[in-house]
Amino acid sequence: MDGFSRYHPMVNIIFYITVLGLTMFQMQMGMIVISFICGAIYYFNLKGMSGIKYFGVIMAVFVVSSLINPVFSHRGATLIFYMFTGNPVTLESVIYGICAALLISSAFLWFATFNQVISEDKIMAVLGKVMPHVALLITMVARFVPKYIRQQKNVRQAGNDLGEKPDTFIKKIKKSGEVFSITMTWALETSVETADSMRARGYGATKRSNYNNYRISGRDFVAIIWIMSLFLMICFALFLGKANTYYYPYIRIKNSIPVYLMYGLLCLTPVVINVKEAAVWHRLK
Repeated sequence: MDGFSRYHPMVNIIFYITVLGLTMFQMQMGMIVISFICGAIYYFNLKGMSGIKYFGVIMAVFVVSSLINPVFSHRGATLIFYMFTGNPVTLESVIYGICAALLISSAFLWFATFNQVISEDKIMAVLGKVMPHVALLITMVARFVPKYIRQQKNVRQAGNDLGEKPDTFIKKIKKSGEVFSITMTWALETSVETADSMRARGYGATKRSNYNNYRISGRDFVAIIWIMSLFLMICFALFLGKANTYYYPYIRIKNSIPVYLMYGLLCLTPVVINVKEAAVWHRLK
């Protein structure tokens, strides 16, 4: 487990709310690039070389997503060429498509690290007393999705073991439909069994108690102040228009080195903590 994961769950959740918020709700070109690079650094810091496969999937999503915008959007003043359909492909639509695809890829990377850092226990610790029903829903969904994926793989593998290997495109589609139907039936049965189990154990009968094993410390307060300070300064700078990107009709980029530095420091906070703790550990050894 990395050093950042050992901080109080409130620190982890505040970090991801701020980073994902700044990643997904703005289209400033420089900040998108910084988010992707920092997300990739932290992702490989957590997963190592075992994360290459998923990173390759993200890159495939990036390539496909970047091609969608110039195919369907023809805005922009700088013509590159005409497609066989006669529709123009403009530089502005290509750049916008690349930035939008990079934004999506960055979000995937941050959510991948989120799954490594934030556990169901941490969500319950933060939201259990304030919003117990929401916390329970989030934890149940977080546990159910991996179980659903595993069950789908098991069903598909069982069919392959029985010699049911489709050799044509139509048969593959039919096979996928059968696997989906079987897995959805299993999911519905599991949800009914879970509801019966919760009812049998008295869920909802009285006010629910809450157990929290996490205690906030001085370093957690320092981390929260650091994250929130950077976040608020970045938001204030964006509100004042210090950093912006206009894609249409011409590309115009308004850069701000201080904003980029603050955003980079915010995104690299977990990596800095990990490097610091690794250095301390090596000194103690």
